Amino acid sequence: MSDAWITTKVKVALLTTEGVSGTKLNVDTVDGRVTLYGTVPNAAEKTKAGQVARSIQGTTDVRNLLQVVSAPAKPAVEISDAIIKKNVSAVLESDAALADGTIKVQSVDNGVVLLSGSADTLSDHLRALEDASRIDGVRRVASNIKSPDTLGDSEIWRDGKYDPKLAERSAASDMWTTSAVKLRLLASGETPGFGINVDTVDGEVTLFGVVDSQESKTAVATEARKVDGVKSVANELQVVAPSMQSGVADKDSVIDDAVSKRIGDNSQLSDSKINVEVKNGIARLSGSVMSQSDRLTALTVTRSTKGVRGLIDDLQLQPAKMSSR
Repeated sequence: MSDAWITTKVKVALLTTEGVSGTKLNVDTVDGRVTLYGTVPNAAEKTKAGQVARSIQGTTDVRNLLQVVSAPAKPAVEISDAIIKKNVSAVLESDAALADGTIKVQSVDNGVVLLSGSADTLSDHLRALEDASRIDGVRRVASNIKSPDTLGDSEIWRDGKYDPKLAERSAASDMWTTSAVKLRLLASGETPGFGINVDTVDGEVTLFGVVDSQESKTAVATEARKVDGVKSVANELQVVAPSMQSGVADKDSVIDDAVSKRIGDNSQLSDSKINVEVKNGIARLSGSVMSQSDRLTALTVTRSTKGVRGLIDDLQLQPAKMSSR
C-alpha cells in the first residue's frame, strides 16, 4: 500500500467514524507510519482516532500527536435535517471537482448525512465527504458512494506546470501539493530527511512533526512556500534538541548498503529497478520505477536513511504500470 493511499483511507475512515471529529485532524503517512495531528475535545476521541488509523490496511505504526483541547461551550443552534440536506446538496453540486460524478445526499437523520452515488476516483470520494462534513449542523458523514479503491498516478503526482484552473477542477489538487512539497523537502540539503509531516487542505499546507533546530523549522517552511499551488503554510513543527550523537560520519559504502537494503526490503518497490550511488553523503537514485507513487516511496526511504545528507533523483518512470494502490 502506498503512503498516499493509506493517508486517503485513514481520512475517509476518520470522517465516517462516529465519535471522531475528522474535520479538524491532519494525517500523513511516511513509510507506512501514520501520524495524526490536530485537536480533539477529549482523550477518548484521541484514542479512537488512533485505533481507526491502525485499522487501515498497510499501516505499520501510528504516531498520535493529537492534543486534547476542551472547546468552549457554544449556544446550541438547531438546524433541521431538511436544511442540512439542502445545504450539503448545494455544496456538492457547486464543487467543480465533483462535476463528473453522481454523488448525492441519500438521507439526513438527526444530523448524520448519508451520501450515495458514484465517484470516478478515490480522491473524489474523499472530497465529497470533506465537503459535506464542513456544513453547519452535520454531526457525521456516512457513505454508500461507489468508487475505485486504488489511487492512480494522476491523483498522487501532477505532471507539467501548475495550472490553477486544472487544480480547481481536480479533487486530487491537495494531494498534488502534498507530494510536491514532500519532494522538494526530500531534495533539499537544507531540510531534515525525516521527522517532517505534510498535509494539505484547500491549498493550505500544515507542517507537523519534529525538527532539531529553529533554523531547520524555518527552512522547511521556506521550501514549502516555493511550491506552486501553496496558498499558505501553517508551520506547526516542534523543535526538539537532538540527543548526543556521534561526530563521526558514516562511510559512503555503509550508507549505500543501508539504502540499498531498505529499498530491497520495501515490498512496494519489488518491481522497480533502482541503482544507488552515495558520494559524500549525497545519495543518487537512478534506474526505473513503476509509478510516481513508487518514486516518492523510494525517495522517502532513501532520504530518511541514517547518514544521507542530500538526494539526487534520476529515476525514470516505466510506462508498463500507471497506477498504484
